[in-house]
Amino acid sequence: MLRTILLSFLFFAPAIAGCLEVERPCPENTCFPLTSSAFNSLLEEVGEIDALKLAEEYDRLSITTLTRFSDSGVSGEMEWSVEKDDDLRLRLVSNSVVVGGVEVVGYEIWDGGRDTYTRTNNHWMIGRDMEPNYEDPFLEIARLATEDPNGRWPPFRFDVSQFSEMAWTITGDATESYQIARATNGSAEIYFEIKGLPPRIVGLTIYSGGLGQDDVTFSMSIATENWDGGLSTDYYLTVLEGGSYLAISGLSEFPRSPVPFIPVPDHQSVNGDTTLVTGTVPREMSHEATLSEVEMHVFSEGSSVASLMLNELESNITSDDGTWWDLSWIDAGELGLISQLDEFSVSTNSAEPFEIRVFDHWAQAWTDRGD
Repeated sequence: MLRTILLSFLFFAPAIAGCLEVERPCPENTCFPLTSSAFNSLLEEVGEIDALKLAEEYDRLSITTLTRFSDSGVSGEMEWSVEKDDDLRLRLVSNSVVVGGVEVVGYEIWDGGRDTYTRTNNHWMIGRDMEPNYEDPFLEIARLATEDPNGRWPPFRFDVSQFSEMAWTITGDATESYQIARATNGSAEIYFEIKGLPPRIVGLTIYSGGLGQDDVTFSMSIATENWDGGLSTDYYLTVLEGGSYLAISGLSEFPRSPVPFIPVPDHQSVNGDTTLVTGTVPREMSHEATLSEVEMHVFSEGSSVASLMLNELESNITSDDGTWWDLSWIDAGELGLISQLDEFSVSTNSAEPFEIRVFDHWAQAWTDRGD
């Protein structure tokens, strides 16, 4: 409500501000609300909003961004929300991409403990992580972006100094130490949210062509333990872990999510009449499951022709027509768990094409979500 009231005031502020010819003093940018010059100095001092620097400074941090784009006449938007709580060792990563009005990517995942919660389109699903290894999600995203610079990553570094020579209209509520700064740049209107003393930037919204939600071209909001309006850990603790989601949704228990591993072979060779396919559990595999709950299958002509419970490590099957299959699993990572660095292989004398699939008995589902 406070933000709405201040924004409403700013819509009419240009007429008021136009009557002011002399800017009041603001020693060391400590006045409230800030003057235009003081805010420009703050923008120059900040330089850029950098999620990595914020992650080093705060144990509890949430950053949400919305980016709208247009390509060859097709409009779209990408939204990211990343949150961490170092003390509770919890983190949230949420991403959605909409192109031409159709959602092509959409997921939310809470992890950090033995229970994980994921949602792609309907209900939250519970998964497991038998060897939790908490990593600051902002550090992880920065690492992955360095390894794959052409990937699709959140815009978590934003240069605010580019706005440091504009004329700002600023209003605020001193009791909340909260301010909103507004300026125009051609057809664009730029709004900054500022919180605290000394003032910190906690939000940015850029509008183009209007001031409706559909006119937003970019927005970023920041929440910390000092400005916790956007933190979601209470939702995790009360709604998910606390069980109130089940009561609200009418479910007796959470649907179970299978272990997030789809076997993708990285090597295939043929020697005489024998075909060998091998693969490795990728480094990105971070939610481990017990081997005794997971089964590897070989499918040929639409049905399973051989299988292996992973804790048994090896299986040999020979059919009446002499076709044989040799399945193996090397438990090279976390012992007893399906984890990164584990290896799998299938060898056969069959000339028919085949695929490798994994069934999670705990979730009673195929990991590729197929039938």
